[in-house]
Amino acid sequence: MRQFLIASTDPIERRQAPALQMILIAISVAALVALIVFLAVLGVNPTSGVPAGGAVLVMLASLAGVAALRRGYFRLAVLVPSAGLIVAVFFVTVIYGYPAATPFLPVMFIPVILTGLLIETRPLLLIAAASALITAAIFLVNPVIAPFTTMVQPPGDLTIVAVALFLLVLFVVTTIIALFGPVLRQSLIAALARERELEQLRDSLEATVSERTAGLQEALRTVEQREAQLQQALADLQASQVTIRELSAPVLPVLPGVLIAPLVGAIDESRATVFVANVLRAVERERAQQVIFDVTGVPLIDTQVARMILQAADAVRLLGAQVILVGIRPEVAQTVVGLGVALDMKTYADLQQAIHALSAAFPASVNRLSRPQ
Repeated sequence: MRQFLIASTDPIERRQAPALQMILIAISVAALVALIVFLAVLGVNPTSGVPAGGAVLVMLASLAGVAALRRGYFRLAVLVPSAGLIVAVFFVTVIYGYPAATPFLPVMFIPVILTGLLIETRPLLLIAAASALITAAIFLVNPVIAPFTTMVQPPGDLTIVAVALFLLVLFVVTTIIALFGPVLRQSLIAALARERELEQLRDSLEATVSERTAGLQEALRTVEQREAQLQQALADLQASQVTIRELSAPVLPVLPGVLIAPLVGAIDESRATVFVANVLRAVERERAQQVIFDVTGVPLIDTQVARMILQAADAVRLLGAQVILVGIRPEVAQTVVGLGVALDMKTYADLQQAIHALSAAFPASVNRLSRPQ
């Protein structure tokens, strides 16, 4: 029976549908019993036809609600029987009037309870308002319509009808509460279970997030440490490169006022810049008068290297020193001549000749250096 509500996609309606079907059947049974009671107590006459017609209307409305429910129209299955109950009471109350129709008024509680438990607040308020307005309106118009309903007025004593209606209303209300109580409890239990699961999931997610955050922080610290190490290594490398550049273009004192600046290997723009800077600093520091450029270790002197040598020599002359070029090999000399570069400076075949010439020019200084202290 739980599978007949196929059309509805609402899980709450699917859960409530079996209970609603049982309630509608209970209302139909109660209406049938009420019909039998009315006919038995009032007899078959126009007087009993009024409540009997109301009972038949309630029974048909309830069965229509069952049919609507089986087709998946949940709200319609609630509203049709509720409307049938209100119309039936309205029909009996208009014709019987007060106080004869008073025993039928408790029936109004059934649609209020039914709509209140099964659907949202707005239909409940509409049903309650309709019940109240109908009850008040009939009380107001009862004196006007009383002359037209004298032929169907019930006998004075309706105690049996009142007791029967009370018992039937009690039966229907009890059925509603009995059927929907477990459904509501099960829904509440399921909601609480889902809430606990959500709390556990939230706690698990918080723990996972905390672990991931700690892991990410540790990874970040590791990355920062590695970055610091890389920066330190880069700084060391740059310092090493500076040292290598300094060592690749050394300037050494060999005699008082005489410096030697050997050139070794290929000379590029970077090495040329370092070479010129080192030579100028050494000339200023040592107050040198002579600077020997030793190109013995240069495999090839092209236009760029020759221009660098000339620029360095010009800079040295501006500081008041002279430049001597030594170590030009025959093939290098041919290359220089072929390039048409004029090396306007003293030249010697090798360093030894240059030192010997300078020693002869400054014998006193050389003797002071060679004399033991």
